[in-house]
Amino acid sequence: MVNAMVASSKRQAEAMIVWLKLDPVEWVPVVYGQPIKNLYQHAKLVRPSEGVFKEHCDWVLEKLVPHLCLTVTTVPPNWKIPQEHVD
Repeated sequence: MVNAMVASSKRQAEAMIVWLKLDPVEWVPVVYGQPIKNLYQHAKLVRPSEGVFKEHCDWVLEKLVPHLCLTVTTVPPNWKIPQEHVD
């Protein structure tokens, strides 16, 4: 099972994998909004380059999280997804 590096583009996700010195065999690039079919161990979220919108949050919570078996973190670690729209 692999891990997901989530970013605005595949190239940005690949660059983050290299920059963090992660094993590219264990980490695959995933783009915000893409259909999710695989099960992932962990996911790291890179802040979207165009800014964070409700669609990003909805996709993470509705599409990505159900396909994770362990954790979701952010890059950098102190970045948080805005949750003002969550009741």
